[in-house]
Formats: sequence, C-alpha cells, structure tokens
Amino acid sequence: MYCWTNIAYELPSTVKSLNDGWLTTFQSSTVVAGLFAVVEVRILSFVKNDASFARNVVGNSAKDALLIFTYLGLFFSVSAAVSGLILTDDFGELPVRASRQRDSMELGLFDSGTSELLQSYGAKRSWIWVMWHWLFSLIAGTLSLTIQVLIYVSLEESKPVRITLAVITVFAVLPLVHLVPLSSGRRKRYSSGST
Repeated sequence: MYCWTNIAYELPSTVKSLNDGWLTTFQSSTVVAGLFAVVEVRILSFVKNDASFARNVVGNSAKDALLIFTYLGLFFSVSAAVSGLILTDDFGELPVRASRQRDSMELGLFDSGTSELLQSYGAKRSWIWVMWHWLFSLIAGTLSLTIQVLIYVSLEESKPVRITLAVITVFAVLPLVHLVPLSSGRRKRYSSGST
C-alpha cells in the first residue's frame, strides 16, 4: 500500500527531544558495545593461551570462570550492539512514520508516559522489549568484562592489588545502579502536588 508523506512535517519539540535523546543513546552505546566485543575477542585469545598466566592454571576453576565470563561478555556485547542498531534504525525512521499519519496531538496535550508518546508518533510497539533487551545486554556485557578483570587479578596479582581492585570495582560499577528503573511510588510523589 502506498502512503503519502508530508515532507514539510516536523516533530513537535518534546517528541523531537525524546527521539534525539534516544537516538544519541542508542548510537553511542552501539559503538561502545562494538568496542567491548572487539576487546572480548582479544581477551578470549589471551585466556585460551596458557602461556598468558604466570602460574599453572590449567584445570583451575577460576580460569574456567574467566573463560565463561569472556564468552558471556562477547555474546552480550554483540547482542547489545545489534539491539542498538535496530533501535537506532527504528528511531531514525520515526519522523518519516510520524509524517505519514495524522497528528493526533492537535491540542498539544498528552496524558500518558513517554513510551506511549513516542508510539503515538510512529515508534513501533516492539521498541520497548528491544530496549529492555539492549539495556540488559549492555549491562551484562559491562559486568562480564568487569568480572573478567577481577578474576584475572585474583589469579595473577598479590593480595594488596586484589583488595584495592575489588574496592575500585565497587566504585566503578556504582553508576549502573542509576539504570535500575524507579518504582511507581516515586513518580506519584512528584505528581501529587498539583491538586
């Protein structure tokens, strides 16, 4: 079926801001996930070579764990990169899809969440589950890489170095807590003041 496209159409500023923010996030995370995947391939070749370790770790369960987390990191990083590419493509096409439908927000008011707002302007319904897949894969890949470093340090470094890196790792992964969704009770607290 042929669709008419309004080539002069522009997204409303709020929708454009949301779309641009998500696009930037997906594009940059795709690059980061791709770099992580390249690093994981390099780590995989390092881990598979027994000469990479100062002492004999053949048959050591820590080396097996290192290998498992290397594969996990590789697969999660590739998965995050592919999901990021899919979402980048989806949000890159949002203005065109919005220009092909009648603007249902003529009054400029919308009583729902940002995901529904983006969907009303052409975001596919599947973007939510792809976004959660992307986010989980990105976090899991990042944590896998961090755990690999800790396992390697535990195999090869002295006790003071192991303790120092364990403390630094906790500090380094703290920003990931920001990615945990807020409970709905918190949102209600902010919106209850306008009665």
